[in-house]
Formats: sequence, structure tokens, C-alpha cells
Amino acid sequence: MSAADLSARLDGYGTGVILRFDQIRAETLDQLARAWADDQAAVTDALDRLAAMVQRTTDPDDDTGWHPAAVDAARDDLETVAGLDAAEVTLRHDTAIALAGELQEAAGATFTARTREAA
Repeated sequence: MSAADLSARLDGYGTGVILRFDQIRAETLDQLARAWADDQAAVTDALDRLAAMVQRTTDPDDDTGWHPAAVDAARDDLETVAGLDAAEVTLRHDTAIALAGELQEAAGATFTARTREAA
């Protein structure tokens, strides 16, 4: 892994920093595909539960409101059923320094940081 595998940038509103690491997403999808190949019914059921919770929280006609705990529980269930690893990465020293520089630059460019500086 190199610093090029990681990136930090401002979100569309300039209020937050988005950290991206494509390798974790790729590994997670690979694990999910392998788990699905081993037990399609269990993984599909877990994905259906997660989809139902996500849809429920975003549907404007749903008067039950936002349920972050239910989404988290459905996500945890999918991770357990599919045997997904934690989304973690160990960085080499040089990669950590490069990423810290990008994060510092992006954080300083956020709207919140600029507003604090102006005050």
C-alpha cells in the first residue's frame, strides 16, 4: 500500500473531510461475494434485512422516523453472517505522514475552519 491508495478531500459542501481507501471496499466486496457463494440464503437474508432498514429510514412516507440503531444492528448482522473483516488498515510510517498532510490540508480548507479563522 502506498499513499496513493489513500486520499482525503473535502465533501461537496466543504464542511467535512472524506477519507477514501479503495482497497478496504474491494476486500469487503470480495469477502461478501465469497460468503454469498458459500451460503446464498443466509447472506441474501442479511442483505434484505439491511436493505429494509435503510429503506425504512429514508422513506418520506415512513412515520416511524430515523432508526440508526436498527441500521447498525442490520449492518452488524450482515458482517457476522458474511464473516466480514473489520474495515481497518495498518499504515507504514511514510504513508501515515503523507495521509496526515492531506488530512491537515483538507481540514483547514473546510467551511468550519475558515469560519473560525474569520471570527
